[in-house]
Amino acid sequence: MNKRVVIAIVAVLVLIAGLFAFIPRGSDEPVAQPTNPDASNSAGSQVDINETGITTPPEPQPAIDFSKIQKGEKPPQFVVVSFDGGVENKTGIMQHYLDLAQRTDSRFSFFLSGVYLLPDNKMRLKYDPPNHPRGSSAIGFGDPEIMETRINTLAEAYRAGHEVGTHYNGHFCGSNGVQAWNKADWTSEINQFNDILNNWRAYNPQAASAGPLPFNATVVKGGRTPCLEGQRSAMYSAFKDAGYLYDTSNSGTLKWPQKTKNGLWDIPLQAIVIPGLGNQGVLSMDYNFLVNQNNGNQQGSQEKCNQVREQSLAAYKKALKDVYSGNRAPLILGNHMNNWMCNAYTEALTEFVEETHKEKPDVRFISTLDLVTWLQEQDPEVVKELMARPTQSQ
Repeated sequence: MNKRVVIAIVAVLVLIAGLFAFIPRGSDEPVAQPTNPDASNSAGSQVDINETGITTPPEPQPAIDFSKIQKGEKPPQFVVVSFDGGVENKTGIMQHYLDLAQRTDSRFSFFLSGVYLLPDNKMRLKYDPPNHPRGSSAIGFGDPEIMETRINTLAEAYRAGHEVGTHYNGHFCGSNGVQAWNKADWTSEINQFNDILNNWRAYNPQAASAGPLPFNATVVKGGRTPCLEGQRSAMYSAFKDAGYLYDTSNSGTLKWPQKTKNGLWDIPLQAIVIPGLGNQGVLSMDYNFLVNQNNGNQQGSQEKCNQVREQSLAAYKKALKDVYSGNRAPLILGNHMNNWMCNAYTEALTEFVEETHKEKPDVRFISTLDLVTWLQEQDPEVVKELMARPTQSQ
C-alpha cells in the first residue's frame, strides 16, 4: 500500500478516536471513577479509599435480640422513629440523633432522599424525574462541601445498626408529581435512586477521601413517599418488584400493622392527640404537627416555640402511655431533619426518647425494618392475633 495512503488512514483513525473521546456520556452512564491511593484526610493520615465507594456485599449490621412470643403473650412495646431526607446537614442534626441513639440503645430509620447525594454544582442534570425537566428537584440537590460529612455519617449510622431506607429523589408532590406516576415512573425513580447511591463516589469527585459506604442499595427494603402521596396500585407493584418489604406512606391509627394485597407490610403514620389543641388526632409527623400548631409557619416567638415543644412532647408521651397499657401497638413517629420553631421538634423528640429509655427500659426504639423483621419472625397465629386487635383509643 502507498505510504501516503497508510499515513492518511492512521490520521483519520486518530481523528475519529479523538472525536469519540469527547462525545458526552449518556445520562445514565456514571462519570469516571476518581481514584487517588495517596489521598489523606484533613489530619494528614492515610485513608483507605474504596474505588467504587460502596461495600458489596454490604457489611453485616449489629444483630438485634428478637425473641418469638407465644400466642396470648404480651408483645414488646416498640417505638419506631424515622427521618425523611435522611442525611446530615450543616447543623449536625444527624450526628445529634446518632449520639442520642447510642445513649439510649435505639435504632432509627433514615429515609434517604437520593438527590441529596448529587452535588448541585455539577450533577443536577444526572437526575431525570418522571414528568419533570431533567435536572429539576423540588428539594434541590446536595451541597458539595458537605458531601464528605454526609457520606461518613451515613456510614456511621449503618454500622451502628440504623436502617437506610428511601424517600426517593425529587420530592414532587401533587397532581403533577408522584400522585400522577404510573408503575414505570416509580420503577424509574427507584432505579435512579439505586444508581445515585451505588455510584455516589463517581458523582462526587470532590469527596475523594470520604467513605466507603459499608452498604449498597440492596439494603433498602422500604421507605416513605413524598407527601405520603402516590397511586397505591402503581407504586406497590413497583415496590414489590424492587424487593421492598414494606411501605410507610399511609395514614392510620394506633393499631398493629397490616399487609397489603400484594404482601407488603403497611406501616402507617398514626393519628395521635396533641394535648391543648382540642383535636381528635393529628398524623404523627412533625410537619403535620407544625401545620396544626403554627399554621405551617416554621418560625415563631420563643413563647410559641416553647408551647410547641411542650405540646409535642406531651403528644408523644400520651400516645405511648395509651398503647403501652392497651393494645401494645408499635408507636410510629415521622420526622424531618429540621430546626423548625426554635428546634422545638428536635428537642421534644430527644427528651421523649431519653425520658422513655430511663423510665420505661422495656420500651424498645427500633427501625421500621426491625419492626418488619420482628413481625416476620413470629408464628403466623401470633401475628394474626396482633393484627386483629382493635385501634387503641386515646
